Formats: sequence, C-alpha cells, structure tokens
Amino acid sequence: MEAYSPPRHLLAKVQRRLTQRRAARPATLHFEQPILSITFDDFPASAAREGAQILESHGARGVFYAAAGLAEQDGPSGRNFSAADLKRLAAAGHEIGCHSYAHNDCAKRPVFETLQDFAKNRDALTAMGLTEAARSLAYPYGETTSALKRSLPPRFSSARGVMPGLNVGPADLAQLRAYAMFGEPFAAMRRELKQAARRNAWVIGFTHDVADAPSPWGTRSAELDALLRMARDLDYLILPVSAALERRLP
Repeated sequence: MEAYSPPRHLLAKVQRRLTQRRAARPATLHFEQPILSITFDDFPASAAREGAQILESHGARGVFYAAAGLAEQDGPSGRNFSAADLKRLAAAGHEIGCHSYAHNDCAKRPVFETLQDFAKNRDALTAMGLTEAARSLAYPYGETTSALKRSLPPRFSSARGVMPGLNVGPADLAQLRAYAMFGEPFAAMRRELKQAARRNAWVIGFTHDVADAPSPWGTRSAELDALLRMARDLDYLILPVSAALERRLP
C-alpha cells in the first residue's frame, strides 16, 4: 500500500487553517497539572507491541486509533494490527479510538458517507472483539471540514487533528491539536514540553509505527522512551485522550 498525501497547495493550506479556527465544540481547557497523551494512528502491529510495552514500562497508557479496514494488512508503516492486538490493548487499559474504516481523506468525501464509515468502523471493531465503542476520534491524515466537525456523533467526546499546538485555554474538542512524533514537529514538541508544563497544558503526540528503525511516519523506540522519561521528570500525567478530558477543571 502506497502512502497517501493530502493536497499541499496554497488553497488547501488556507482551508485547513480556516477549518481549525472554526470551533465546532468550543471549550476552555484548564488542568491541575500538565498532561501528555501518546496516540498511534492506523495502528501498526509494532505500535501495539513495542509502543504499548514502552508506555506500560512507565505506568502509562495510550490511544490506538484503529482503522478496521486496514487490519492485518501491510501498509506504509508496516503490518497493521490484528483482533488479538485490539483485545490485548483494551484489556491492558489502553484506549481504542476510531480512525474510520476505510481511512479516506475526510475532507474529500461527503459528510454523510464519512459518518457511515465511522459507524462501519464501530461495527467492525465490535466484531473483532472490542466491547466498548470508541469515545475518541482521529481524522485520517488530520483532514476534516467544518461541516463534518459540526456533524460528529455525540458518542465522540473528542476528535484529534494533526495541527501542532497546546490544548489549554480556548480549544475545539472537535479538532484537538497534536504534534507529530517524527521529523521536525517531534523536535518542536520536545522543546515545547517544558513551557507546556509551566502552563499545565495538555500535549498530544501522534505517530504510527514504533521501532529501532521506524518508517518515515514512525518513532524510534529509544526516543519514545526518552520522551516519557522527560515528561515524568516534568511531573506530567501520561493519560489516554478520554481520561485526560476527564481531568479538565470546571
């Protein structure tokens, strides 16, 4: 399977900025201490294995955004998850989120078709053994529209994008900000961690595979471990997305 890349021309970039600015579920986020959430998109078997193991070694849990249509297929980030991975992660206390069924660019499809795809993903994950429907969503490729954000089912308490930034103060629960844990955004995330700790901010990171030699969209095992150590030293809570939202102050 070849890697898809959303349009990167000027108009597409402007549209993404406008979509991010138009909050569909506005909220004001404040926390008693800083929070870090580690999330895995698609998700590759290496994330289910190596990524989960590293998190658990720090007493932490993450979010695995599952695209059921990709299960047990080879993708740009390696072999994807199986039903056994799904059940094992859920039993260990990790959060299983929705990443759509077909993993299409949501900004390129009619809203109703996308909502049908989310429902298909829910049903497929249930058939694979997941006992609770996903409460959080991550848009494939981070792509969404204002109309889709406004139409999200109430069962999703949050949806995550891929635009970098901290989740503190004014926020949109229909498009939470997140840092890529690969390339230059990962370096920016590490630099931001200290400042975010002083603000008691919520930092979300996303990646795909986890390995000593990951794909271009994955994270090195040692770098994930080092990030978690740094977060612990800065007194971060390391929580899945839905658990983090439960910590927000009134």
